[in-house]
Amino acid sequence: MNSFRMANKKQVSKYLLTFSNIIEDVLIRELEILVANLENHAKLTAGYEDQTSNLKGSIGGVVLKDGRIVSKKGFDSGGAEGNTTGIEFINSLIGYNTKGFVIILVAGMEYATYQENFHNNNVLKKSELKMKRELPKVLSKLKLKIDKIK
Repeated sequence: MNSFRMANKKQVSKYLLTFSNIIEDVLIRELEILVANLENHAKLTAGYEDQTSNLKGSIGGVVLKDGRIVSKKGFDSGGAEGNTTGIEFINSLIGYNTKGFVIILVAGMEYATYQENFHNNNVLKKSELKMKRELPKVLSKLKLKIDKIK
């Protein structure tokens, strides 16, 4: 069991703010890793032939905190058109996610949905399923790290 003594409200507030910032930093780092893993997973499990490299280049993700980008992954390979389109698409979604922590993964080329829905090729579906499995693990890992800090 741990204990500590603080003399005044200012000291308590400072301690809580420091603890909160540590937790937030760890959460952001873990979400960054998750987004990078999801982006890589989407590219490695692609079920389509990417002739121009634009579709893979349009895949990337962000970690947001209260509508502000704190981390961006992807959009750095493949065709330049794909990179630009992916960034534009993800930027258009940020305004709809202005509270709390949010991760967004996109395939920005307009034919990504066509590949998945009409040709039944994987673009992001498998990565979405992976995210649903991995996010609870990330949060459990965060809880363990918080417990160590206490």
